[in-house]
Amino acid sequence: WDKKWRIITFDIPENFKEARNALRMKLKDLGFLKYQKSIFIYPYECKNEIDFVIEFFEIQPYVRYIVAENLDNELDFKRQFKLS
Repeated sequence: WDKKWRIITFDIPENFKEARNALRMKLKDLGFLKYQKSIFIYPYECKNEIDFVIEFFEIQPYVRYIVAENLDNELDFKRQFKLS
């Protein structure tokens, strides 16, 4: 773990419902945890995988990929991801 959090946020319109579901499935498959509604968090590099999904479904305007160095509740996520 490089001590950085990957945060995916999205607000995908209803007419892209299939794409939204595919993105959620990919996030789940990678091991992301839900931070809030439509906000997911992960401690490992995964930009290529996320970029592939958003480019394939053409949802780039609706998805943000954020890298953060700390969170106010990071101890809880460290436990959930079994990080030291």
